[in-house]
Amino acid sequence: MQNQTAFRTTQVPAAIIFPGGAYGVLDFHVEGTEYAKFLAANGVAGIVVKYPLGSIFGHFRRHPAMQQAAQHTVRLIRIHAKALNIDPAKVGTMGSSAGGHLAALTALGNTEGEKDATDPVKRFSAKPDFVIMCYPVVTMDTVAHKTSRSNLLGSNPTPEQIDALSLEKQVAPGFPPTFLWLTLEDQCVDPENGKQMDAALKKHNIPHKTLIFQHGPHGMGLLNEKQKQLYPETAAWSGELLKFLQEQKILNHDGKREEEI
Repeated sequence: MQNQTAFRTTQVPAAIIFPGGAYGVLDFHVEGTEYAKFLAANGVAGIVVKYPLGSIFGHFRRHPAMQQAAQHTVRLIRIHAKALNIDPAKVGTMGSSAGGHLAALTALGNTEGEKDATDPVKRFSAKPDFVIMCYPVVTMDTVAHKTSRSNLLGSNPTPEQIDALSLEKQVAPGFPPTFLWLTLEDQCVDPENGKQMDAALKKHNIPHKTLIFQHGPHGMGLLNEKQKQLYPETAAWSGELLKFLQEQKILNHDGKREEEI
């Protein structure tokens, strides 16, 4: 776990970042530390997490190992929030591609704290206060990203497993406010994934913002300088994210740390 924050003396929101990589590898730089630096510059503590993987690099771990690790991280941040100068009521998750799937999966299942738990960490809620999904894997069904599904569930998942891990079927009232973006030119993860998530969020009246851009390949993150020139409209997603966090009262109106106001 890597914490990227600017020096601060007041509590700030935090985003726990799950890099993408089809649940087999981790794009720790483009979809990890680069996000964390951007967030820190805008008043949000970015915490990049290495989570269990379903490939040889992760000793062939399977669900629910990834979800359990992610939820444990949310609880850890909350129990240490005071020491980290993080607002425990503004702890969200963020991820790209398969990491986007995990960011949302963290909000599902048994997220409640156990008030009588022997382990004090388990007394805290694991439910994120907001979710950020960048060109995400969403479904395990027809248009699934097959490598992600295989690494998460193995080569022969049951229909019950497919349904349980298809986010569009699990979103329900009370799901956290969600920011989602994707491009129609994505040749890696079918854009229908993001569209299905958007439809589920709309169906259950979840506060959300979905941005669907025409241009840009999979895996761009914040976009490098060449990509920003090629896809200026897509590059605007990060600014729209900050606006969304402000609208949801996660960030101050100008996105700056409170001591700078």
